[in-house]
Amino acid sequence: MAEQVRIAVVGPFSGPRSAWGELLRRSARQFTEPSLVWELHDDRGDAEWGVLRAGDVTDDGGYAAVIGHFNSAGAEGALPLYRRAGLPVVLPLATRPGLLAGSGGGALRWCPDDLGQLRAIAAAAAGHGLARLLVGHDDSDYGRHLAALFTALPAPPLALSALPSPWKPRAGDAVAVCGTHVGVAGVVRGLRRAGFDGRLFATDDCSVGEFAELVGTAGRDVHVTRLAGGPERRVEAAFTALAGALSGDPAARGERLLARIRAHADAAFTADGELDVSPGTDAGHGWEIRPVRPARPGTRGTGGAPAEVASFDVAVVGAGVVGSAVAAATAAAGARTALIDAGPAVPSATHWSGGIVRAYDPDPDMRALAVRSHQLLWGRSSGHARRYGFRRTGSLVLLGPGDLPEAVRGVVELQAGGIEAELLTVEDIADRWPQLAAGHAAGAVWEPGGGCADPRLTTSEYRRQALATGAQVLDDARVFALEPHPLGALVRLDGSSVLAHSVVVAAGSGTPALLAERLPAGAGTAEPVTRRIRYGYFDRGGRALPALVDLVTGVWGRPMPEEPGAGTLLVGRPVDEWGVPPGGGTQLTPEQVEYVRDGASTVWPWLREARCLGGRHGTDLYRKDGPLLGVVPGEPWTVVAACWSGGGFKTAPAAAESAAEKVLANLRRQGRISA
Repeated sequence: MAEQVRIAVVGPFSGPRSAWGELLRRSARQFTEPSLVWELHDDRGDAEWGVLRAGDVTDDGGYAAVIGHFNSAGAEGALPLYRRAGLPVVLPLATRPGLLAGSGGGALRWCPDDLGQLRAIAAAAAGHGLARLLVGHDDSDYGRHLAALFTALPAPPLALSALPSPWKPRAGDAVAVCGTHVGVAGVVRGLRRAGFDGRLFATDDCSVGEFAELVGTAGRDVHVTRLAGGPERRVEAAFTALAGALSGDPAARGERLLARIRAHADAAFTADGELDVSPGTDAGHGWEIRPVRPARPGTRGTGGAPAEVASFDVAVVGAGVVGSAVAAATAAAGARTALIDAGPAVPSATHWSGGIVRAYDPDPDMRALAVRSHQLLWGRSSGHARRYGFRRTGSLVLLGPGDLPEAVRGVVELQAGGIEAELLTVEDIADRWPQLAAGHAAGAVWEPGGGCADPRLTTSEYRRQALATGAQVLDDARVFALEPHPLGALVRLDGSSVLAHSVVVAAGSGTPALLAERLPAGAGTAEPVTRRIRYGYFDRGGRALPALVDLVTGVWGRPMPEEPGAGTLLVGRPVDEWGVPPGGGTQLTPEQVEYVRDGASTVWPWLREARCLGGRHGTDLYRKDGPLLGVVPGEPWTVVAACWSGGGFKTAPAAAESAAEKVLANLRRQGRISA
């Protein structure tokens, strides 16, 4: 096995603030790879415990970096220890003002500070015509600190003052409560019992689902401040950058690693490592105010509250690469868009994709989508495509004798689409890549501009674009039903619903359960079925290899230049396992490794002796009649984009463009967006 890189994840994994630690735990699970090990250190959300855990981490001496320290006071005490040890620190959620001021580096913070959220609350109160905002706290150190910052802010035309005790509410009053989500919930319940029926604002620690459970029916007209796009987004972005930096350069440490993290980040930072917020933005830049969502029926403190219904122009069900790209396109066109993400507990097919990118496909319809995807993304400038995790290695498709006539037509189509491509003989292959064995093939299609991409980075970039243009991401939102509604469709979630005028179903293996027999017009009658995919990482010994798909044997592979398993060849072989449950994992049995090795060594003979450095397995949705991409018959508001039969990643940009155009056309007919 390759040497593993260890990262310390420090956060509240127990105690009253463990709901926040769960965000870190989820991302640690999501980004688990053979070469990266995320080790959890529980600081209980307490400042003193945070410093103790920092001592444990630095004394160990074996960590490459630290991510976490949700508690700002704990981070403040721990940072000097990490600096002395030369350990880079990634802070997704520590919001104390001035935390990194004058540090000169050593840490990167993915979130704006608390002054922004306090200004956002003041602006929201003033925007509702309120004249006086009283500021209280939950008597925690954190709450008292925030309240003191708040009352010191200049906030005309709003009058800010501390919440007096005793206090008699008067018309036009509003109250902001600072503190931990558990403590603030108690204060809110007490204020309601005391007869206050006005607007309440709660600070960002309350932007977890548990707060709604704790506050119960007292949560009416309570608004919570949260990081724009949700705290989950900040955690995921931080993990993505750190994982990308270490996967591409596992030996990077200290300043070199910090530089690589910056290069992989979806944000810019100051010299001290603070998030570089653009000047001239509104007072609450980086923060948003959202009403408390009622707790799920049957849970603690709900008091029978009705399920929430949110309204959007477009609801995209599925946050894999296609769904995220659709949300980016519809939001950019001005449609109010919800991207519904089931979360890391239900990983999409994108998560397990091999990520091979090419324009040639033996199926004409898939080839047309692949050519268009090349024009939209993969064939653009290297700098642009690299933001999506794409690397040009070249693409080789081995052909059988029966594949040659279609390949001739396909190469002509690729060239007409501006894509460099040529037909090669077996002798050509042997001359160019002596490390390959292609004697069983009749030729190949070669695309110098093809290659591979990290599917998670591609998805993350589309998701970032969606958020930047106003889309709302509903995280950990399991979809249980999709029902017709007089205004479009009702997407039923766990404890809430989304009403949308148009819906895109890009739910991968979950699509059949949502749509049953409701298929797009002209799509045929074949039933979709799930199939297992399985592949291993093999040491390629420094060989320069193209991405390769063998239409004769069905095996495929591609080099891993900067991703988990860097320096390996990712190799897959078809598995005859059908009707399997969705999902996947990061372990292969020795028998499964040998099955992949035996098939792949037909093309890469040196694999017979190569070390296997890990493997993965996932699920794809297959259909004999081809992908589902179109409007559901009788439901002009519903578009489906699914069932790519294992080769859909390369076509995602064009598939998303097509799906987005269909829902936007529906919205234009309804007059909901401009033509």
